[in-house]
Amino acid sequence: MTNTEKLANPLSTSSLYRADIDGLRAVAVSLVVIFHAFPEIKCGGFIGVDVFFVISGFLITGIIVKDLGHARFSFKSFYARRIKRIYPALLVVLSVCYAAGWWLLLPEEFANLGKHMAGGAGFVANFVFWSESGYFDIQTELKPMLHLWSLGVEEQFYFIWPLLLFLAYRKHIGLLYFLPAIFLASFVLNIYRVGDDPVGTFYFPQTRFWELMTGALLAYWPRSEFWRSHSLNSKLADYLKNMTWLNNASACLGIILLIAAVVLLDKDSAFPGWWAVLPTLGTALMIAAGPNAWLNKTLLAHPLMVIIGLISYPLYLWHWPLLAFAKIINIGKTPVEIRAILALTSVLLAWLTYRFVELPLRFGSNQSNRTFLLSMLMALTFTIALGTFLAGGLPFRMPDKANYDKFFSHLQYTKSHDLLKHDRHECNFYDIIEKVPKATIAASCVTPQSKRTVFLWGDSHAQHLNYGLSAILPADVSLLQAGSSGCPPSAADISPDPLQTCNRANRFIWDRLVDLKPDVVILAQGRGHRAKRYDAVIARLKKIDVKTVLLVGPVPQWNSYLYKIILREYWQHTRNRLKVYLDKGVFRTDKMFKARYKNADYVRYVSLIDGLCNVQGCLTYLNNDRKEGLITYDNGHFTLPASEYVVRTILGPALNQALSRRKGAILNGPSRGDKTFAAESGGV
Repeated sequence: MTNTEKLANPLSTSSLYRADIDGLRAVAVSLVVIFHAFPEIKCGGFIGVDVFFVISGFLITGIIVKDLGHARFSFKSFYARRIKRIYPALLVVLSVCYAAGWWLLLPEEFANLGKHMAGGAGFVANFVFWSESGYFDIQTELKPMLHLWSLGVEEQFYFIWPLLLFLAYRKHIGLLYFLPAIFLASFVLNIYRVGDDPVGTFYFPQTRFWELMTGALLAYWPRSEFWRSHSLNSKLADYLKNMTWLNNASACLGIILLIAAVVLLDKDSAFPGWWAVLPTLGTALMIAAGPNAWLNKTLLAHPLMVIIGLISYPLYLWHWPLLAFAKIINIGKTPVEIRAILALTSVLLAWLTYRFVELPLRFGSNQSNRTFLLSMLMALTFTIALGTFLAGGLPFRMPDKANYDKFFSHLQYTKSHDLLKHDRHECNFYDIIEKVPKATIAASCVTPQSKRTVFLWGDSHAQHLNYGLSAILPADVSLLQAGSSGCPPSAADISPDPLQTCNRANRFIWDRLVDLKPDVVILAQGRGHRAKRYDAVIARLKKIDVKTVLLVGPVPQWNSYLYKIILREYWQHTRNRLKVYLDKGVFRTDKMFKARYKNADYVRYVSLIDGLCNVQGCLTYLNNDRKEGLITYDNGHFTLPASEYVVRTILGPALNQALSRRKGAILNGPSRGDKTFAAESGGV
């Protein structure tokens, strides 16, 4: 072995080193990078994280069990090695991301970065991201530290597992029974919880430890007293070790399982659950095949694969922040060629980090004080990050924009304008504040106070119409409402059930509609419109004698929050209409539904795109007020003025026509103090 090879990989001189495992790391990190950089490739590349989990469990358990067996295990030395392995690259990436955030991020975004950095530095990022999950969570692609959730799970394993192994050895507890018991408990919990709490099952260590335990069992079994105490087992081990065909078969089956996981899974799969068995078992089989299996020796131990494996940790750390910051800066989708360049850049940064940061700090001379220094630097990083979060993202960095950002920042508009009241969240089967499903809704939501009734049904894109409808409907028309955030109207049960409330809400609504038989049912949802689903809903409404159905089309939706687009691109001159940064998908949906229901009698399609957009673009604000008059407070939910404007000018005429069939026109005059809307009044 040359001096260059020894410098590139100091561990390669160890008798325990396996080049094929570094190659397996290369497979894992490549899958993750491809999955993140090119989401248009529908695949399960995220299973690379599960491969890492099994490898970590195998290597760490092997080290600990060997040291315990030789009575030389030390918590101090174990954690010193972990610190020198984990901290250097992580500190570099966190520092660079913080500097980038200082210059590029708005106060709310910088505050979130601080929180997520603190979670990463404290190795609890998985709990932080779990606590944020819910209907109002920001896009995961806009969280530069999101990938640190898996590092949190691994570090929590490193905190717990050495102590458990140490106590088991001290108390003479048979590890052959102890390890499988923990594996089984974690695996069963994973299967049991993935249906009811998919987010928690994804992030929580207790439902992920079984993957690390798979590697742990693989590492311990050949070292176990039970195995070594029986000469037959020893002979069998030697025999199996020499059965090349069996090792080759194990490696081939392992790679087949990994390929199957990549091909069969996508981001919408219920994961981990049973699906996680594929990458976990596949990785275990490839490790068990040993370094002499043809696939491992030829493919995984190839020098190029080994090099990628050696830089896999810093590569994992670098790739996601680059992609996330690019998406933030580009306000939406990043061109594929830019993503490809960023992926290659992350490889270069990973090599530089490995060569000039990891190796010197991990294997260089004068090691005694480095653990303490690294620990202090991580504590300082945690403190700065947490302080940034608590200080609201340090708004003094951009004082002219800070107030505008704060006006719309996460849930601020919802609270300051009492949207819980105006959207009637007592009629929502999902509690958006507590982020939990509700067993029932207020009786007033479905109790009419007059003979004529209008029933509003759908997700939050139905709820945000309530303010406008309440403003224009006269007293002799009851406005009823029910639904759930994130849930479309449906005639049949939905699987998977978003937020675990859709089926409960829709069943309840169908039961009430049979009795109510409202004059008009208004259907609306934000995304995921399916023509066949609406055909089934409309047919069933007709069957139960609902008089008229108004199907409201999608809202013009922006690739980022509209106020952030203004802050980043149009702060000096905010245009009244914009043609850019719009989600093209909703325009395709609108076109499809217009054609589908063009000549329908029973259902009338109401196009919000036609009412809010023209050749010059889509409306951004009303009444010469780019703050209170902004059309949406996020990427697609109406502000209160926009809700009234949309109902009065777009939905109102169709509703008037539907109700006038029964009893004359109802929407002839203005309301709320004769308010008018200067929608085309020009930019600020």
